[in-house]
Amino acid sequence: MKQIESLFDTYNKLYEELDNDNYDVEDEVYELEDEVRLLLDEYSFQDEPMFENQETELIKLRKLNSLVKEMKQEFDFYNEEAELDMMFPNRHDDDFDEDDMSWRNVFGE
Repeated sequence: MKQIESLFDTYNKLYEELDNDNYDVEDEVYELEDEVRLLLDEYSFQDEPMFENQETELIKLRKLNSLVKEMKQEFDFYNEEAELDMMFPNRHDDDFDEDDMSWRNVFGE
């Protein structure tokens, strides 16, 4: 529980930094997002009916995840590496050909 509170504190600090035009914290926002995602997986068992109508860690993490996404939209985040990973999920494989990412291959020219 303290870990989740600490993540909310981190979110608040990062939001304040971004609000003060300090975009040097973008990497920290991505780290926070990754940490929240991992914890969402860890607490996914709380999605069971036995936890219904309870203030669970999962509910708090979902709220924090939503806040982080809203913050990224509000401050216009763009992560080139994440975008490339989405477009070419196997680009880190040993046998991946960098030429596959060229605009000529993408558009079939």
